[in-house]
Amino acid sequence: MLDPNTVALLSQLGISPETAEAAAASMVLLTVLTLAAAIPTVMLAKKKGRSVALWLVFALSIPLLPLLLVWLLPAVKRPPAL
Repeated sequence: MLDPNTVALLSQLGISPETAEAAAASMVLLTVLTLAAAIPTVMLAKKKGRSVALWLVFALSIPLLPLLLVWLLPAVKRPPAL
């Protein structure tokens, strides 16, 4: 529930309080889904020998797409360490 001052401000801007609350809830849900998709993306990138930091940034920028990409790409073949 929003306080009366916020409701008055939203009314002056032509936005209903219900719309503002629904938008905020949608943004929170999108944030949770983005973080939930970033964790397995990083785990798969590390397992397949790819750059973990770059895949993390990519996963936080665009939700779910990097998870599918890193899962479908073949593993990087590297020579054994000496």
